[in-house]
This record gives sequence, structure tokens and C-alpha cells, in this order.
Amino acid sequence: MSSSMLVALAENSSNYPVIKCWNLIDQPKLAYHKVIEHNSDPHPVSSFAISVDLSFLAIGLANGSVILFRRFKQAIQQLEQLKPYNLIVDVNEPITGLLFGSSEDVLFISTPSCVLVSNIKTRSSRTAAPLDDLGCSLNCLQPSPVASASLVLAREEALYLYGIEGRRATYAFEGEKLFLRSFQNYLVLCMNSKASADANSITIIDLNLKFVAYKKDLHQGIIDVVKCDKTLFIICNDGKTYSLSEISIDAKLNSLYAKGYYLLALDIVTEKKLAKDIIMDVHRLYGDHLYDKSDFHSATLEYSQAIGFVESSSIIRKASSIALAFWYMPKNLLVIRKATISRTSEIPSRDVDCLNDFINQSDSNDEVKFDLQTAVRVLRQAGYVQHALQLSAKYHRHEDFLKIQIEDNNNWAFALSYLEELPSKDAEKYLHHYGRLLLENMCEETTCVLIDLCCGTYKPKSIDQKLIKRKSGLNSIATNTINYIGYNPSNHGSQLSSEEDENVYVPPSPRKYFSHFVKVPKQLIKFIEAILKSRVGIEIDTTSIKTCDQPTLSKPINHNDASSLMTTLLEVYLKVAKNAENGKMREDLRSKSLTMIENHDKIPIDLNHALMTCTLEDYDEGKLKIWCILGLYEEVIYHYIELCKYSDVKGIGEEMIEQVITSIHLYGRFVPHMYVVVLKFLVDRIESDSKRLSDIQNLLNEIDDVKVELNKNGHVDESIKLPEYSEVIEIISKAGVQIGAIKEWIIRKVSDDEEKSRLDELLFLTYREESKKKENKLNGLSDKAQSFQNTRCASTGERLELPAIHFACGHSYNATSLADNESECPLCARSHGVIRELRKNQKELIERHDIFLNGVKTEGFDLISINFANKLF
Repeated sequence: MSSSMLVALAENSSNYPVIKCWNLIDQPKLAYHKVIEHNSDPHPVSSFAISVDLSFLAIGLANGSVILFRRFKQAIQQLEQLKPYNLIVDVNEPITGLLFGSSEDVLFISTPSCVLVSNIKTRSSRTAAPLDDLGCSLNCLQPSPVASASLVLAREEALYLYGIEGRRATYAFEGEKLFLRSFQNYLVLCMNSKASADANSITIIDLNLKFVAYKKDLHQGIIDVVKCDKTLFIICNDGKTYSLSEISIDAKLNSLYAKGYYLLALDIVTEKKLAKDIIMDVHRLYGDHLYDKSDFHSATLEYSQAIGFVESSSIIRKASSIALAFWYMPKNLLVIRKATISRTSEIPSRDVDCLNDFINQSDSNDEVKFDLQTAVRVLRQAGYVQHALQLSAKYHRHEDFLKIQIEDNNNWAFALSYLEELPSKDAEKYLHHYGRLLLENMCEETTCVLIDLCCGTYKPKSIDQKLIKRKSGLNSIATNTINYIGYNPSNHGSQLSSEEDENVYVPPSPRKYFSHFVKVPKQLIKFIEAILKSRVGIEIDTTSIKTCDQPTLSKPINHNDASSLMTTLLEVYLKVAKNAENGKMREDLRSKSLTMIENHDKIPIDLNHALMTCTLEDYDEGKLKIWCILGLYEEVIYHYIELCKYSDVKGIGEEMIEQVITSIHLYGRFVPHMYVVVLKFLVDRIESDSKRLSDIQNLLNEIDDVKVELNKNGHVDESIKLPEYSEVIEIISKAGVQIGAIKEWIIRKVSDDEEKSRLDELLFLTYREESKKKENKLNGLSDKAQSFQNTRCASTGERLELPAIHFACGHSYNATSLADNESECPLCARSHGVIRELRKNQKELIERHDIFLNGVKTEGFDLISINFANKLF
């Protein structure tokens, strides 16, 4: 079968072969149909084969004859009769297989007992020469997937590969073969299963790489295996068909990795000519596998194969000995040669000497062709701390140098002195990283460095200054170390920018260092106070805030940082004061805190944050001050009331009651609703303390005074919040207090109410008299003549001239001042219109019962009260 032609061979009733060909392009159709009558003595067909280009057709018969047809494709196209050519095959047994060679110049013939080959290039060549005296059963001959052979022959004991000249290879593979098929670069074998007599097994073999790719037993029995594109179809006796597809290369490799078949995975990626990085990745994984099995030498060999494609530093970290690592390094010029450190404790001295020689002879000005970070880390892990320190200093690895001094050597003094030699940018970075540890061990010194850095006065110290400091204060270990590593800061200083050479830089935000002072809060106070004085121009005292000269920095501190400094300083003041054992220190810190709150308008402090801080630190004095500043007077009063409730000591309770009374006197007019709260509070305590009676009387008098003041100033809404006479009586009655206790206040209130009633009655009589006069006037307009004596026009103010127009309201106008047909006084028209509109709306609302009902549903009491007041009921 070609890509466009399907060829089928059968027999008619006379045992003559019948050939049918179908054209598969477009709609399948029968293109050729012929009966081949090759001689007068037909025999059954046992096998047949077609060349790839359809040039030849070979048919094998059961009597051992082979019939060859040339120009097969041309005969199909021209519908010609095929002309047979009999090959001379000296056998008397059935032909079990036919196969055209890859060059299509030869035809291989198999029988149960032998294999033959015939050259079919010329018409004169009709003889088949023996190739081997081993034959095969039907359907056990296939093209070889191995390039060095032409065919594969399957026998019960093995698989045999042949070329034109003879046998090429033999692969032992026992088992009865039912048939053999080829698929891509695989061989598909169908055999009787060893597990069950009724089952067949399918085995797929890769002869190139010599491994079994797939094997499975099927109990249904297998009829045949056919291929289509990249899929195999297994046809079984029960009518079922199974499909097999080759998995992706990634899935195939992962499966092999899981089983530990790294060499096979390497063979597969090499044979398929995959990308170089994939092949190198297999080498790396195989090296990891060998490393995990402690086969360090073999692992190093695999790692060396992957040089240039994997991270060399990760490989060097796994080196098991100095010798192996030095063997690996020459192969990888980009790998650091001094990071070849053993993880074991027993290292040959000659390897350490080699390491020392390399470090000592290398020049820090040379181009670095390796991973310094990995080198230092591996040296530290292996215990070569001094070598790592020397390497870090030589190549100016400040972070590694400080990490070794702090984490490995615990040499805090030398680490800080080294850090002070760095430029401001590096000092800022490493103080942020190691500041907490340095503060815990070198508190005063580190605080001074941080102050200089954040105030903008930091200057890297010269080597001479450091030597003087070491001689006076540092231990001999630090001196020996600096001599050993040979660090020269001037080399690094030559690389600084002109801005850093002039010691001009933008100071960092101090907020990033606050967390470092968590264990030394007193130093944080010193740190913040110094920055406030230097960059904000503020100095805080126990009684006042002094404003210093304005800072002269190129970039003063921003408002957010200044506010954060103030808020944090207040918090630290209160925390330290709370835990202070020294009474004077406690008072000084709290005085400073109160000074900051009182001068909030002069400094950038967040009062809301300050209030939260005072609350958390139980600083009542500051909390009360902030409440007063924010106008939260009711909080002040409630605070003292709560203290009274939970105060068991009589003296303290009495003092708190006085504070409640004082606070309501001071702030009551701003929060009038608090008078009711304080009144209830005092009434509740009158039974246990008779002194409160006078306080209640004073409070009631103050309520009256405040009410008069609010009404006088037009704050009627606030005045309503004050307790009325009836509410006061109710409060006092519920507490069981005799009304006589406030007799004087009640008498005064009754007198005031009587006076008010008398005034209201006089006012009522006045309104009644005035209304009666208006009514009489209206009646007089209807039955009495009205005289008008106006001499001026009400509109223009000019003298009245005839004809003049007079209105009943008393206004007179010149006729020229009014519009035509004007029937209403212009001056009174607007007020009359408003009254008419109100009456109109009232008449309409009389019939709109739905509006009234909806109002009752939502605000029933208010609506009914309003209507009663308007006398609508």
C-alpha cells in the first residue's frame, strides 16, 4: 500500500491470483482488476510483496515458486495485463515471506528452512541464491529498522538481521512468534503469552537502542496489527480494536528518570538529535543521580559533559573532594577555581596549599570569570572561614565580608569598623541588613554611625584613623585579620563617584532603621532626637519645644518622615517611661510627651496616632489633653466617670468626682447633652455621700445659666439637649431622693414658669385685641366709605395726579405707574399670592387621604402631633 494506492491480492476458484487496485485520492475507486494466469498448474498464494515505488510485484506460492512482475505501476495506469517472470528458486516448500531491499535491486525470499536473495535489476537475473540456512514462519519477515541491515527474521529462539551479503546480527528473544510487523524505528512482535495459554502478547522493541518499549498481554487473542500514520491498531478476535501511540519525548524521559534509566535516556536524545541543552540536561540529571548514590567520580564525569549548559557553581558545591573539584575546574574556564571545597572534614594538606597559592597569586584587578558569591559560600560551608574572608576582601565583597565577621566570627567591633570605611550608599544598605545585630552588641557605637548616616554627616573613615582606633581599642584578633586579608579601602575609594568623594549624599529615611532598636529603645530615643535636631530643627525639652536653626541639608526631611519621627518618639517615650525604674527618668519622659502634645501646632505630629499610643500605654494625662484639643469633651467626662466607678479607695474616688464636676463646668456648654449624664451620676451617689446634694443644686443652676446663654446666642438646637424641668424631677425621683432636696431650684423654676405664663397670657391678649381690630377694619371696608389722603405715588414717590388709583390696602398710585387692567396692589401682590397658594394646597390636601395614610405609616407620631398643633383635628 502506497500513500495513494491500495493493492489487494486474492485467489479465484481456480487458485489463480486476483489483483485489485484502488485509487485512494479523492473518492476511492477501483483502478485495476486482473486475474493472473501464470501457468497451467496453479498453487495457493502464500505471500506477496510490492516495491515502494510500485515498480515490482512479487508473489510467493505454496509450492516454492516465486513470480515477479515488472512495470507494475505502468500496467495499472495503462490497464495492461501483467507479464509474469518466474524466479528459479531451488526449494520445495512454501514461500513464507517476500521483501524488496531498500535499494529495490534485490528481493529477499524466506521459507521455513532458508533465506534466499535474488538480484532483480536485470531481466536476465532469475536465480535466487541462498543467504542462510535458517528460515521463518509466515508473516515473520520485515524490513530492518537498523540501518546496517536490510531485513529482520523472527524465529522462536531469536531475531536475525540480514544484509545482502549474509547475517549481520542476532538478538536472543525466545518465544513462539505469531507474526512480525515494523513500525517507524520499532519492531512489533505478536507471541503466545507465557502467563496464559489462551492469551497473546504484544511486544514493541527498539533494536537500535536495544530495549523493550512496550509489552502487554491480551486475553482476547490477536488477529493482526496494522499501522496508520503514527498510530498502531491491534485487532482482536472479539471484535475490539486497541490503538497505541508513542508518548512525547518529555514524558518518555520522565518515565526513564523515574526508573533510573539515565543511560537509555541519553541514548534516546542522542539518536533523535534533540537540542544540545536537552542532552546536557540529561547529563546533569545523571550526574545528580550518581551523586546521590555517592559515586562522586562518575558524577564528576557526567557534570563535565554539561559544562557551558548548567550552572557550574551548583556543580562545584557538590564536589566530594578537593581532588575531584580540581579535576573538574580545568575543563570549565568559567568556574571559580577557588570554590572547590570539600564537604568532608578530612582534606589533604596539599589541596589546601593549592587553594592558598591560587588565592595569594590572583590579582583583584583581574577580570573575574567565576561566581564569587558561590565561591565564598562554599568556603564558609567547608569551614574555610579565613579563606572566604580573604577572598571577600580582595574582591570587595562587602556583604560576604560582613556576613563572615558577624555570623561566623562574631567580631562585631571589626565588622562595624569595616562598615564605617564604606561609602554612604553601601553603609546604608548593610546597616539596614545588619543594624539589629550590631545594635545588640555594639549599641552606642552603632547608634552614632546611624545618626551620622541619617543626619547627612557621615564620612567614610580613612585607613589611618582606623589603625589608630584599633591600636587603642580593638583586640589583637582584628589586627591580625586585617593584616592577613590585606584589605586596602583606597582601591575601592578610587571607584567612587565625584559626589561621594565630596561626601555629599541624600540621607536615607530614618524610618527604615526603627525596627533595629526593638531591644534598645533608649538608643532609639537618642537616634530620633538627634535627627529631629539636625534635620527638622526641633529640640524637645521637658517644658517646651525649642526651635533650632533651620537645617542646611540639600534635601531636608520630608513631612511623612518628620511625622513618623514625632509619632515614634512619643511612643518610645511612653514605653520607656512605663518600664523605667528611675522615677525621675519616668517623669522627664512623660513631661516630654506632654510637651509634644501641647505643642502639636508647632510640630508635625499625628494626634490620632498619638491618642492611640497614649491609650495603649495607659497615659491618661496625655489622652485627656488630646481629647480636649480634638474637642472630644464628652470623652473627658466619661473618662472620669469610669474612674469613679472602678475606684475602691475613698480618697481617689472623691478626687475623681471633683474631676467630673470640674470637667462639666469647663466643657458642659460645648456638650450640653452631658449635663443629663453627670446629673444621673451625682444622683446615684447622693445616698452614700450627702455632699453631692450641693453639687446637684449647683449643677441645676448651671444648667439654667447655660440654657439662657445658648438661647441668647441663637443656639436653640443645643439648648434643646439640656434637661427640662420634668426630666430633672424624673431623674431625682427614680433615685429615691426627696424632692425637698432641690426645693429652692423647684420654687425658682415654678416662679419662672409662672412669670413666663403671665407674659404669654399678656401676649395672647395683645394678639387677640389686635386680631379684633383687624376684623373690625375688614368689616368696615364692606359697609363704610374709606377716605384716601395719600399725596405720593407708592411706586415712584412722585406726587399723585389725576387720574389716581387707590387700593383698599391704603396704597395709591398714578395711573401711569400701573399696567393696564391692574387689579391688585403691586406691593401687596406677592404676600397675597403666598397666602392664596397655601390655601390652595390646604384645600387639595383635604381630599388626599393617601398622603396622610402614607405619612402615618412612616412617621405616625410626628405627623399626628403636627396636625394637632395646626388644629386640623
